[in-house]
Amino acid sequence: MDLRVINRNYLKSKEPFGGKVIRLEDFTQLASTPIPKPLIGGLALILGVVAYGLILLHRDPGAFRIWVSEDGLAEWLTFAVLMMMSVYSFVISKKFNQCSEARAAKRVWLFLGFLFLFGAIEEISWGQRILGINSPDWFLKHNKQAEINIHNLVIYGVNLNKLIFGKILTILLTIYLLLVPLLYRRNERLKGFVNRWRIPVAQNYQILLFIIVAIVIRLHLGLSKKADELLELSGCYIIFLVLTHPFNQEIIPLRALAVWMQRVFLRERKGV
Repeated sequence: MDLRVINRNYLKSKEPFGGKVIRLEDFTQLASTPIPKPLIGGLALILGVVAYGLILLHRDPGAFRIWVSEDGLAEWLTFAVLMMMSVYSFVISKKFNQCSEARAAKRVWLFLGFLFLFGAIEEISWGQRILGINSPDWFLKHNKQAEINIHNLVIYGVNLNKLIFGKILTILLTIYLLLVPLLYRRNERLKGFVNRWRIPVAQNYQILLFIIVAIVIRLHLGLSKKADELLELSGCYIIFLVLTHPFNQEIIPLRALAVWMQRVFLRERKGV
């Protein structure tokens, strides 16, 4: 469907989903549409890695700490997921660029693309260890891991990782994954704003996944604080699910999604 038609439908609509009345099943169904098989495969991989990590933590905490250390499997998988999120966001942004009525959406998805790209590069400390770059004196003094990255900085006694990437990010994710989906189904004004800016809204199965995984992993923090690395990995993939399979997917150019997912799936099959 042409993006301009989608825009007109949402601008003219006075009821949710172009005349669709809110029903109880909108709150109880886990997914509004079937989950694409590539996404299911990726989810199985991520959950398998998380499960293996937690089992390893119980059986051999020392081996677990090595397993989740810098340049380990968990870190590189997180990097890969963030890069997929970034590339996907740029692809969607480009599709919105073809329609002058969706300039706001283009800005949103461009921002997401750069945000996830920043997160991916931060995850590997801007390639410092790969390129063999020594940390400048300022980072040696202010970075708790003596690396070239922002999230491990300690400025005037304030740990940015705990403040920004811990407390603040947790609050934002709670609002985005729990509060926004609820209000989206009940408040037409918020629904209009979200649709106009093409902000993806989480589906029930994604919310449930996030809650379960977060609870299970946080119960293991007493064994090792490094278990947070598994929460970071799984959280990134769940956000990737929200981007690629949102509740309000009518506002996303699905043709671009289908083409992109098909290319990823074909690459995976060729690589096997």
